[in-house]
Amino acid sequence: MKRSICFILAVLVLAVLAASQSDEILKLKERIIEIQNQGELGFRNFGLCSKILGYSSYIPLEKNVVSKSGQLLIYYEPQNVFTARKQGLYEVWYTQDMALLKPSGETLQEWPDILDFHYKTKTPVMDLFAQNSLDLSGQLAAGAYKFKAVLKDKLSGKTAVQVVDFEVR
Repeated sequence: MKRSICFILAVLVLAVLAASQSDEILKLKERIIEIQNQGELGFRNFGLCSKILGYSSYIPLEKNVVSKSGQLLIYYEPQNVFTARKQGLYEVWYTQDMALLKPSGETLQEWPDILDFHYKTKTPVMDLFAQNSLDLSGQLAAGAYKFKAVLKDKLSGKTAVQVVDFEVR
């Protein structure tokens, strides 16, 4: 009987400690959201890749050179996307345009709202990543080009632009 009481007390103490830690973690996440919501929308780790495995797990190209029969693959992490808190839910919503440009900046082709990420959850989303891909398959002649991404935060109204130069061989 004494062992059972000790076991029950130990379980209760561990449960209280776990709940306390969960509360502390949620408070830290709330503080991070406050800081991100005040920050400038942008791109982190934006670059051409040969492979994307997941968040912060990608293989960047050594040089921004893509085969004309290959694929243009872009990885990035949206930075400071606004998180709204409504009725016990956390909401994140952004879209992204993509465009292919000549070296002069003239648009060759564009894809408005090619990406639409709208997420509602009961727990905060802390780490986001996105990828863009474009199958070249002989679509472009060898030469220099630019890739342009426009990130649009639907909840804050903020916009960010990132452009990267690349070559097709």
